Amino acid sequence: MGDIFWYALPLPTNMSDQDVKVVGAEISDVPPGVEVVGYGAYHLDDTEGIPLLYTDKDPNGPKFRELKDYSKGFNVKAKAVSDFVYVAQLRITGKVQKNPTECRYGYRQGGKLYKQPLRCSFELRLKK
Repeated sequence: MGDIFWYALPLPTNMSDQDVKVVGAEISDVPPGVEVVGYGAYHLDDTEGIPLLYTDKDPNGPKFRELKDYSKGFNVKAKAVSDFVYVAQLRITGKVQKNPTECRYGYRQGGKLYKQPLRCSFELRLKK
């Protein structure tokens, strides 16, 4: 317990004909036993791809604390996949028996703010 994990949320994809500005993301249904410490958004070039799940102890994983954080907002062009990935920093606080299944992105398009729910799931189980 107390271990820190970094989990990549689904990569933002803009299916519309207009650019969007992503302004936030979160796991909607954080299970008991998991605490969200924070969120960050990082350029894929800096993380060397999509960092699905890492611990702070992984010597080969991205050093998120040292990377530039773009979570205040980044653009995704029309009909394109983002060059940025949102990552949740999670701390294990107890027995984890349930997987989260939903995330939510906030974005601006055409002067309006939208919230988009997405399916996202991961499994964390700690061995004794």
